[in-house]
Amino acid sequence: MILVTSCNSNSNTVKLNNDDWKDYSVIRLDQSLTNDSINEIHQKFRNYPELYENFYVKMIRAGKKEEILSNTISIETKQKLSLFINDTIIKDILQEIQLKFTNIDYYKNEIGKGLSRYETLFGKTYSPKKIGTFFSLFNSDVHEFDSIIWIGLDMYLGSENNIIKLLPTESLPNYIKNKMDEKYIISDVLFGYLMTHNSQYLGDDFLSRMLAYGKIGYIMNLILPDEDPENKFRYNKDELEWCVNNEKYIWQYIIDQEILYEKNFNKISYFFNPGPNTKNFGSDSPAHIGIWLGYRIIEDYAKATDLDIKEILKEKNVQKLLSTYEPK
Repeated sequence: MILVTSCNSNSNTVKLNNDDWKDYSVIRLDQSLTNDSINEIHQKFRNYPELYENFYVKMIRAGKKEEILSNTISIETKQKLSLFINDTIIKDILQEIQLKFTNIDYYKNEIGKGLSRYETLFGKTYSPKKIGTFFSLFNSDVHEFDSIIWIGLDMYLGSENNIIKLLPTESLPNYIKNKMDEKYIISDVLFGYLMTHNSQYLGDDFLSRMLAYGKIGYIMNLILPDEDPENKFRYNKDELEWCVNNEKYIWQYIIDQEILYEKNFNKISYFFNPGPNTKNFGSDSPAHIGIWLGYRIIEDYAKATDLDIKEILKEKNVQKLLSTYEPK
C-alpha cells in the first residue's frame, strides 16, 4: 500500500510499504546499437517517433524524419548508421555504457517509487509506465519523448571514466564532466518530470522565478525522501554545505543589489543557470543557488503554515510565500 501518514492532517509525508509501488518497464535502446543489425535498430527506433527524429535526424544526422513512416531504411541512411555504430570511438563508448549499466533495476525502482509518491500526493496517473535508455552522443541527460522518460546513459558514465576524461572541454566543460555521475539519475528524472508536468509561472521578476523553482524543489523533497539532499540540487556535499553556511550572505547580497524584483533576465540568469559556480559569489560557490534559495523559502512557508502541498502550489502571492522566510 501507498500511505499518506502523519501526526496531523496537513502532513505531506508519503510512505511506500512492502515494496508496493508501480513497476516501470524498461526499453534499452542503447543495447540495440550494440547488439542489433542496422535494420533491427531502425525498426526499434521508429517505434518512438520523437526520439527517432531527435536521435537519427538531429544528433547523428543519419536519416530523415520521413523515414519514420517507412519499414525499410534507405541505402544512404543505412550507410551513415553503419559508419556511426562501427566507429571505433563510438563502439568503445557503447561498451563502457554496457559495462557500467548492465542492469538499471535500482534506478527504475527508485524512479517508480518517486512517481508513485507523486501520484499519491496529487491523485494523478502517469501513463504509460515506461523508462527508456539510449546513447545521446553526449547531448542529452533526461528527456520525455513519446510519453516515455528517456535517459542518456552516456551522460552518467562518471567524471573518472577514461572516455569522459578524453572528451574536449570545448564540447563538455569540466563543470559538466564533474557532474556526469550516476548518483544524479534519479533526481534528474524527477526534476525533469516536475518541470514538464508541474512547473508554475508566478511572474518574470527574480523572486517569482526563484519561488517557482522552490516549489519544484519542495515537491522533490517529498517524493524522494531517501535521496541524499545534495543530489536533489545536483550538488555534492560540500556545495550544499556552502549554501547552508552562506544563506544569510546570499540573501543580504540580493537585498543590497536590489535584485529581488529585477525583471531583466540577463541580470539574474546567473542565479539559475548551470556553470562552475554562481557569478559574484566566488569560486567555492555552487551553480544555480537561486534554485536552492527558492526551496528554502518554500520550506519555511510550509513549516510556518502547516499547509499541504496542494495548498502551497495554489498560493500565487509571492509576497505571502516570502513572508515567513527567515535566512539561517
